[in-house]
Amino acid sequence: MATPDDIGDADLRARCRTHAAAVASGRLIRLGLSPDAAMWFQALVGIAATSQPERRVQSVHDLRGLAALAVLFYHVAASPYVAPPRAIARVAELGQYGVTAFFVISGFVLPYSLRKSAYRVHDFGGFIARRFVRVEPPYFATIVAVLLLNLLIATIKHAPYRIDAAQVALHIAYLAPLFDKPWLLSVFWTLCVEFQFYVLIGLLYPVLLSRPLLMTLGCAGAMILAMPGWFPAEQLPLGQRENILLHLPVFMVGMVLFLQREQLITPRRFWGCIALSLGAIALKGPVAALGATVLALLVILLVRRSNSVLAYFGDISYSLYLVHLLVILAVLPLFKTMPLGWIAMAAIALVGSVAAATGLWLTVERPAIALSKRLKQRARATQGASA
Repeated sequence: MATPDDIGDADLRARCRTHAAAVASGRLIRLGLSPDAAMWFQALVGIAATSQPERRVQSVHDLRGLAALAVLFYHVAASPYVAPPRAIARVAELGQYGVTAFFVISGFVLPYSLRKSAYRVHDFGGFIARRFVRVEPPYFATIVAVLLLNLLIATIKHAPYRIDAAQVALHIAYLAPLFDKPWLLSVFWTLCVEFQFYVLIGLLYPVLLSRPLLMTLGCAGAMILAMPGWFPAEQLPLGQRENILLHLPVFMVGMVLFLQREQLITPRRFWGCIALSLGAIALKGPVAALGATVLALLVILLVRRSNSVLAYFGDISYSLYLVHLLVILAVLPLFKTMPLGWIAMAAIALVGSVAAATGLWLTVERPAIALSKRLKQRARATQGASA
């Protein structure tokens, strides 16, 4: 039998579910569906929202966790110490396109955050500074861990080891490719692309709001022009994968999703921008990249339920992305002489990576996030006082 409190809680949850369903239905109608079609589609895919206030877009947060796990599985399966069956290895290869999902997420999250903070272009310096505070500490900690591991390996092997100070310094602003210096850890290349996007969205945010179709055309055109033979983009000092021109339509999908969510774009223009972006990706990128982009698009657009496991991996996703390859390279060789099967080796890599990522998140990343938020609040207070 339900107590009065239980009935009250149940009534509150029912009201929240009703409101969430109405919100989800409204979003589908804004996409161009009729009210009846929106209700049918909502029932078909099980769109729902949690009863908690949506301070962040939970589907995007969960997608971040899924993308990090995909990249982790890709590198685990690619390790010669794991060597899974060929069928599993081929499926795991698709995990590398978790990076594509990360780019869609950034395209959504960055302008979403800028809008919530009432960003103006004259705030560009503060915006970049806050991104540095948010992103750099875990990155620097990982660089230190790489250098210490290299030093340890050299000491064990009685081999000379010299830290290339120029290489390390060039990592700070993601300039290593400009000077033909290799990344200390291969996954760092995506941070270079992300930083270029920070600069781009910080400067072109007003254009995104006022001329989304024009910006979509620019992103698609930039990617097409970057194709070898069309434009000497392959001769730019950045490496091919670090060149943001080749990834702009993927980011644009996230930006258009932001505009749709905030009701800043009509359904016709929304679908037009999406079609242009996906068309450019299909023309230039591999099919798997197009598939990852479409999957991220559908998750952000339609999913409203949260998964607690994916939410946790969403919390540690950045730390997991940074340290997982280091763990795989450092830990798995310790077990190579043991009679362990590929499943056991994969489990060791997975558990070790998650444990290391959790430690990095607790000790470095979470404090960095808190500091970044305090800086944002201080900037808002300053703006309010000056106004």
